Amino acid sequence: MSRSGRRIRIPEVARRQRTRRIDATTVLAVVLPLLTVGVLALVRQPPTHTTDQPPALTQLTRSLVVCPSAAPGSPDAAVSTTNGTAGNVTVLAGTTSRDVAVRPWASTPVTGTGTLTVKGSDALAPGLLAARAGTSPVTGLDCPNPASDQWFTGVGARSDHDSVIELTNPDSGPAVADISLLAHKTFSVRRLRGITIPGHKTVTLELGSVVPRRPLLTAHVVVSRGRLAVGVLDMFSAVGGKQVQREWLPRQLAPEPDSLLLGLPTGSGSRTLQLANPTADVVRAEIRIVTGDTSFVPAGMKPVTIAPGSTVAVSLTQALGKALGDGAVGVAIHATGAVTASLRTTLAGDRVLTVPDQVVGQEAATLLPVATGAGAKQHQVSARVLLAADASGSVTVTAYDASGTRILQRTVGTQKGRVASITLPTGAALVDVVPKGTTVNGSVVVTGQGATVIPLHELLVKGLVPQISPGQD
Repeated sequence: MSRSGRRIRIPEVARRQRTRRIDATTVLAVVLPLLTVGVLALVRQPPTHTTDQPPALTQLTRSLVVCPSAAPGSPDAAVSTTNGTAGNVTVLAGTTSRDVAVRPWASTPVTGTGTLTVKGSDALAPGLLAARAGTSPVTGLDCPNPASDQWFTGVGARSDHDSVIELTNPDSGPAVADISLLAHKTFSVRRLRGITIPGHKTVTLELGSVVPRRPLLTAHVVVSRGRLAVGVLDMFSAVGGKQVQREWLPRQLAPEPDSLLLGLPTGSGSRTLQLANPTADVVRAEIRIVTGDTSFVPAGMKPVTIAPGSTVAVSLTQALGKALGDGAVGVAIHATGAVTASLRTTLAGDRVLTVPDQVVGQEAATLLPVATGAGAKQHQVSARVLLAADASGSVTVTAYDASGTRILQRTVGTQKGRVASITLPTGAALVDVVPKGTTVNGSVVVTGQGATVIPLHELLVKGLVPQISPGQD
């Protein structure tokens, strides 16, 4: 009992001692963090944008093409433009520079037996063209733009089949390249690794001297620094024979699982398909003969097995000998992996090399061999354009003579699975191809004293501007 006389129960005293009053500070310490989390949950975060963007197209203000050195059978060089503007282009032979006046669609001769770098600026940059050519025998090479990755299928490094590779640096700073070869496997040698080409210089490599080998080879040229134009001159001679057949081997920019090689010169001779497999897996390739309206696998032709890193040769002499009489115009390859290819046609006194045609979506053009001078009548040539479309559409083919006068303009409808053939008038020195509603693959077959096949490629009319982004880890 208490002093006041009130009786207090012991459990009640204990309960009063354990009970604490919740003050305002405690409430705020608990409520404020919860309120903050709730508000943040309701806040909508701004979207995150990646800073990686592809290069943007812009008006082309500078361009260049490089012609390889002149060779027997291809002594001539010419330049032109397809953008409708006349003016001067700069031609560099080593460190020597000169201006050459060009007119739209006209074929302007350029002298010089060494490599020639042709530069166009401002209005003359888009649609710049140059070519090496000859008519005795017929030969032609569309002078290419520099590229960082190029393939040349079916080169040789032995006494009866040798190839010369030219690496031309069109810029003032040094360039560096590596060359690997595919034979029974992929390999390289010290002299073909880290090749340094000084500014405005050309390095020439004769494979028969640098890396003598019996097997058929494929050359893969990779540029790791600067810019390079690559030319490959393929040479064939019978053992102990005096006559040497020479032909420029056009490049292939990348291996592809599906390839179309348009252009089969007629005449008696041998025909060999050359295939290379740069992948790490075994590839099986189906070979089809292409005519104007269909394609088919020759009777008895089985798929070709290509080991990793190797180059193989497949004889098509018998299959094409029969098919040419039925209108065969090309060869199609359908492989289980990406391959490179070329078709070698050996005629009496001449050799012809056909490579896969590039896809043309906007416009393509090339200069053609034209007989000039006192012996022009004895060395006249004829030419026809072969075009295969990806879908139904149309394509306009325009031909010009050496003066730039239009001598043909023809629009033909296209269908997938069909190949259009347009014969050009005698004297055609430049041909222009513009597809509409479809993309096309095409080439020009030039015949006379021998033959040559010039693949069509997309004209360079736009430049690329890289997108600059903040550095990322």
